[in-house]
Parts: sequence; structure tokens; C-alpha cells
Amino acid sequence: MLQVALAFSYLGNDIRTGLWSLAATVVYLPLHLRHVWYAGHATRPLFGHWTFAAMAVVILAVTPLAGNMWPRAYASLAVSAVLVLPGPWAFVAYLSLVITAAPASLLLGLPWNAAPWLTLSALCGSGAVLLLVWLSAALVRLQSTREVLAQRAVAQERRRMDDDLHRTLGTALESLAARGARAADLLRSPLGKQDDLVAELAGLADDSRRALAEARQRVRGYRQPSLRAELDTAATLLSAAGIETRLRLPRTGIPDTIAPQPRAALRATVTRLLRTDGVSACTITATVLTSGVRLDVRADDTTETIDVQPHIHTSELRP
Repeated sequence: MLQVALAFSYLGNDIRTGLWSLAATVVYLPLHLRHVWYAGHATRPLFGHWTFAAMAVVILAVTPLAGNMWPRAYASLAVSAVLVLPGPWAFVAYLSLVITAAPASLLLGLPWNAAPWLTLSALCGSGAVLLLVWLSAALVRLQSTREVLAQRAVAQERRRMDDDLHRTLGTALESLAARGARAADLLRSPLGKQDDLVAELAGLADDSRRALAEARQRVRGYRQPSLRAELDTAATLLSAAGIETRLRLPRTGIPDTIAPQPRAALRATVTRLLRTDGVSACTITATVLTSGVRLDVRADDTTETIDVQPHIHTSELRP
């Protein structure tokens, strides 16, 4: 709007130059906004090279007709060049357009003392738009990374649950099936002993009760937060932020659950590290103690200790 207003009113311009500026702006501005929209969403526009070429033709072709302030539009063309063209070409095109804006205005009759202002205006205008686009694209990428990390955490938790069920309940159900088959064979056998059949059925009942108790305990554990999942998520977040992260776990394993208070402390530590500039490496060490687990989070030269106690369900406190 400022550019079009100057095309109507600035020294050396008139109604004709203002109309040319207005018409060219109406043509190129939708193409420019399309480039900005896609870049703000961290994507490249389809046929972006062609729309950039059309935008360049409009802006450069109308330069002799739209007044001595028209080269300010080169800032929009420079922004679109950065957003659409590949790296080296974008850099060359940006510098070329910003540098040629002032000489082109001088050739169109702009006073020499106004040329530095026009160059500064092109630099500030293009830089402001590129900064806003970069911030928007960074937020979009961050949101996408969060979604990927959440999906990865869910997948890891599902694999952990599947392995746990296969190792515990799967073995128990196989034992129940084997006992049931033996009891059926004794029942069908004419030579089967009554005592053996009773003993087999009693063992089957005991195994069934143990399997049911194990299933209930596992279900309660799955409803509680997992310590391993929290540690994996913390390591993934720090690594995604560019912090080289190592996770050291004991060979004997760690408890399956974590209480809310130490979980909040671990997340607060990770958040602090993500917000701190200059952190290059982090090591999370888990040590099993009689009272639970001790987490030592070492980032560069600082170490923070978090005591973790397993989350005990209220039903497990009954005598």
C-alpha cells in the first residue's frame, strides 16, 4: 500500500505511474502471498518456479512505467526468490535484487539522496517478512516433530506391552493349555487314575488363579506411567534439539512404573535443558537402589539427581 501510494504522490510520479504500480501489484501480490503461505507452513509451493518466473516478469517489465519508487517491489521478489529457489540461486537472486533496487530508481529519476533509504527499505522489508516466515515454519516443524515423537512413544510402549504379555501371560496360558490337555487325556483314558485326574484339575485351578492375578497386576501396571518410556522420550526430545544424549541403564533392568512427582521432576529437567543455550551433551544414568532408582542427569559440567520410586497402586497396599 505504501509503495502504491508513493507511485501516485512521490516527486516525479503522477496518475499514470500510480495506475501502472497499482495494476502490477494486483497481478504479482497473489503470487507472492502464495509463496509466503506455503513457506510459512514449511512446504514448497507446487510449480513454485513458474509462479516465481511470472512474478519476476511482471515486476521487472513494469519497472520503466511504474515510477521511481517501484524498485521497492524488488524486496517482495527477493523474498520469493529465497522461498522458492534452491540455496545458491536464492542467495544470488536475493543479493542481486536488493543491490539493483537503488540504481534502478536513480535511472528512473529518484534523487540521489533518497537511494540509500530505498536500499534500507528493501533490506528491512524483505528481512522482516523472511523472519516471520522462518518463525512460522519453525513452529510447524516443531509441531510435526512433537507428533512424530508422540507416535514413536506410543509404538514403543505397545511393543513393550506386547513383549511383557508374551513373556508372562503367554507362558502362563501355554501352561494352562498343557494341563487342560493332560486332564482331558486322563478323563478319556479308561485306565486313568482318579487321583491323577483330581491332582491335575487342582493344579489347573491353581495355575488359573495365578494367571488371573498376574493379568490383573499387569493391567494395573499398564495404567501407570512407564519409567522406561519416560526415559526414552526424554532422550529423544534432547537428541531432536541437537543435544547429544546417552541413556545408561543397568543390566538388571529398572522398575516398570514411575510416580508422578519424580516424573514431573524429570520432565522439568528436560525442559530446562531444552531452553538452555550452549548445552551440547547429556548423559542420563539410572542406578538401581534398595529404595528405587536414582537418575543422574549430567549436562556438560552440571549434574542433577532425581530419586524415583515405583508408583504403587492402592490395591497393592492391602494386607
